[in-house]
Amino acid sequence: MRATHATLSAGRDAVYDPHARQGSVPIEFHLADGSSLDGALILTSAEVVWLHQQTSRLADAHGRALGGTP
Repeated sequence: MRATHATLSAGRDAVYDPHARQGSVPIEFHLADGSSLDGALILTSAEVVWLHQQTSRLADAHGRALGGTP
C-alpha cells in the first residue's frame, strides 16, 4: 500500500543519540487505504540543524501571516 503523507506522532518526543550523532522523530505514515503505520524520521546532526532552520522559517512565516511582527 502506498503512503500518502506522514505526520508527527502525537505524545511521543524526538530523541537525540549523541553517540550515533542522529536524531529520531516519531512519525505516522498514512496509507491510501486509510490505515497508518508508526515510523521514525532519522536525521544526522547536520539534518537536525537544517530542519531546525526550516521549521523556524515556517514558524516566522506563520507569525507574519497572523499579523505578528517579522
